[in-house]
Amino acid sequence: MDTGDTASTRAALVAALDVVGAAPSERFERIVRVAREVFDVPLSYVNVLDDDLLHTLTPNIPDEIVSGPIGWSFCQLTVRQVEPTVITDTTADPRTAGLPGVTNRGIRFYAGVPLTMPGGVPVGTLCLMDTRPREFSLADEAALIDFGRWAERALGQGLHHDRLLDVVGALTPASVAVRGFRVSAVSVPYGDTSGDLHDWSSDGDHLTVTLADVMGKEQPAAILAAGIRAALRQHRDAAPADAVRAAEPALAEDLVATSAFATLFHARVAFDSGAVEAVDAGHGLVVHLAADGRHRVVRSHDLPLGLHPGGAPRAVTRLTLDPGDALLVASDGALDLGDGTIDTLTELARTLERTRDHHAFLDTVRIRAAERAEDNVTVVLLTRDA
Repeated sequence: MDTGDTASTRAALVAALDVVGAAPSERFERIVRVAREVFDVPLSYVNVLDDDLLHTLTPNIPDEIVSGPIGWSFCQLTVRQVEPTVITDTTADPRTAGLPGVTNRGIRFYAGVPLTMPGGVPVGTLCLMDTRPREFSLADEAALIDFGRWAERALGQGLHHDRLLDVVGALTPASVAVRGFRVSAVSVPYGDTSGDLHDWSSDGDHLTVTLADVMGKEQPAAILAAGIRAALRQHRDAAPADAVRAAEPALAEDLVATSAFATLFHARVAFDSGAVEAVDAGHGLVVHLAADGRHRVVRSHDLPLGLHPGGAPRAVTRLTLDPGDALLVASDGALDLGDGTIDTLTELARTLERTRDHHAFLDTVRIRAAERAEDNVTVVLLTRDA
């Protein structure tokens, strides 16, 4: 049997895969469906094994038991070695002759290959079964190994998904209150990941705040958004126009190559004066809310990243955040929170005016986004203390 260390590591990996107890998934069902056709067997399974249980991810018949003791399974043999395990007649092999699959279900043939995760730890098996003895050639074993690699990649999607969410969480900035200014945000992806990017940093004299919205959803947009964040962070101490001028050529090249574009609001506020300089690349979803309740939508005059003519200068937007003022910046998904027009920004400004509290306002946005939005929603709130 496995050592205790191997079994505990395997159990932790299986938990991270988040597949035990989940509804049947087409990513696994397709593999066993094709395997049954290729090998001409009635039964094929993708399984994972934790401390002492085997869990079948692909039940072949209605009401099939999907979990059971590892010691009752053929796959206990498979996870002990690297090569495929092939038993051409289970009744003639003392390792399997007494197993319930043989005595109760009449399984007479078994072939399985271990499924391993990075580090070489076996977490499961892909196996074939038949109710009659049969031969299995070296070519068949090679094909079974290929099917195993396919199943490993399908299993690994769970780990990669979790890792991606960890990375997204790590790159999400925490709320900041510094020298009379406070900035915080809410981001609600339409799916697991988002092409919206929000970021901020301080050099001691200024606070730089960014919101970008990459065309599209999920992982491709999130990858491009991460590139924008990294490029602008290299120039975080520069004035917004200088930072965008330096970063844009490489960013535009990537966006054009992937047939995408991104709107961007990249601003820097001076702590002493509240003076704001910003580059608005096709974004235009910004509201300046004054302490007395007056508000103004800050328009954009430039094209998005990936569409702006190469080398053409960017316009610089200037305004001042006086004590008690707020700057609200939203991605276009936030328009779903209202009637879909720019008037939605006015509604958000009024909501902020009623609450005048970061936490309460952003919670309201989060709830409305979960109920109504059909796109990624990000709202950044920058305020100056009264």
